[in-house]
Amino acid sequence: MLALSANRFLFKIIILTVITTSCPVLAEATDTRPAKPIVLLLGEEQDFTGCKKLGGVTGASQESDNDKTYSQRLIIARTNLQNEAAGMGANTIHVLRTNTTRIEIPGVNKQIIFSGEAYYCE
Repeated sequence: MLALSANRFLFKIIILTVITTSCPVLAEATDTRPAKPIVLLLGEEQDFTGCKKLGGVTGASQESDNDKTYSQRLIIARTNLQNEAAGMGANTIHVLRTNTTRIEIPGVNKQIIFSGEAYYCE
């Protein structure tokens, strides 16, 4: 009876180890988003009454990210934009320019860039 319990316990440990090591996302997941949410506003006409303009911000994916999927590079660029704005104390970004396109041409830089103005709004 004791041997049966020990085998069950050992089996559970083996299963847990296999699950943990076979899921690299669990081990490598790091959240690089800013602690507080930042609003992204798109389009020319926006009302910034009650907001203080803090300056220009840019977020981009890197050349080392070229082997990643389009959506992964898009998230990296957006996260970099939000982190730069958060460093300035902003809670809102008015995105003015972006080069996002899903068409990929071989030999052309795949870098995704967002740029705009950072604001702190009450």
